[in-house]
Amino acid sequence: MKLLFKTLVCSSFLFLSCSDKENIPNIELKTYSFDSETNSTLMFQDEEPQEVMTSESRMYEISKVIRVKPIDNKTIEVANFAPIDIEDITITATIEAEGFLKPIKLFKIDKIRAHGKQEISYPFIDNSSVFLNTSNQEVDLSIFKDTGIDPNNIVFDFTGDNEIIQKLKGLRKLNWVIKYHDFDAENNPDNNWAEDITAKDIRRFTGLMINLGLVFASDDFKNEFINENIIGNDGTTPLTESEKKEAYNIILNKPRYNCGKVVNVSGLGGGSTFGLAEHVLRDYIRKETGFITAHEIGHTIGYNHSSNMTYPHEVDGVSTGISPVTTRIMNQFFENNLYPVTLENYYMSSDFE
Repeated sequence: MKLLFKTLVCSSFLFLSCSDKENIPNIELKTYSFDSETNSTLMFQDEEPQEVMTSESRMYEISKVIRVKPIDNKTIEVANFAPIDIEDITITATIEAEGFLKPIKLFKIDKIRAHGKQEISYPFIDNSSVFLNTSNQEVDLSIFKDTGIDPNNIVFDFTGDNEIIQKLKGLRKLNWVIKYHDFDAENNPDNNWAEDITAKDIRRFTGLMINLGLVFASDDFKNEFINENIIGNDGTTPLTESEKKEAYNIILNKPRYNCGKVVNVSGLGGGSTFGLAEHVLRDYIRKETGFITAHEIGHTIGYNHSSNMTYPHEVDGVSTGISPVTTRIMNQFFENNLYPVTLENYYMSSDFE
């Protein structure tokens, strides 16, 4: 009897599983490819004007390196702010209108090349207006066929099942908005900023911010940071566990980073300013750069040189602070192949020669 009961229960689960799949409406999403000169253009190329590369229009959320933004009511721009090709992407849209409670699976991207971008019409304008939401329920967008959608009433995201996308989705813990910036508009040779930030600098920076962001967003970093002996700005008082958690959350929720190229020093940081030298932009893809990058991040969340949120402090013969923690986690990422941006998949390997 017991065996019969188990068989019936298992059979019921199998039936329900099959029924669930059979009940999903057969709606095929339009699929695009942005993988060549014929279907996309490239950002951050050597011939592109600096004012374009550093413009507000090139800002993006680190959690959405596949950025989809409305141009007008009927047109959207799709852009890849990662220096690697990304495949098998599903774009979702959340519409702020009555009756649209869940994100809608809007279209698929077979492949978008590194730093590729392209403008397209909404797929419901000239194609089927029936889509599925993320609960696989049918959604009819025909009311938008003629009018389109107000750019203020729609928000996009991306998803996918492959390893690269799953790694990139680890960035969703971060609220960083990234902008590349020329901090030396007057080309003053007496300061510590490069006279210009080049396309090559920005290309490398896009990979660095992804990899660095994933280090800070990782559970391993969080746990080690909270367990670390962190000293405050007076140079002597350790932060409490509550204060360390607060500092960590400030890192995650930093609203913006203006990223630039420095000279004469290894880095500059404070407020929204995050500047790194050539050797950091060149080396991060091969080895850890935690001593410098974490130091500047510490400055951006309000810590001075008396705190080991910048320079490490030696306590009982052990180097302590945010930089040693970052160095350890970066090395773990290299050892376990956790970085999404690597020398093997970066699209322009000559940037690191």
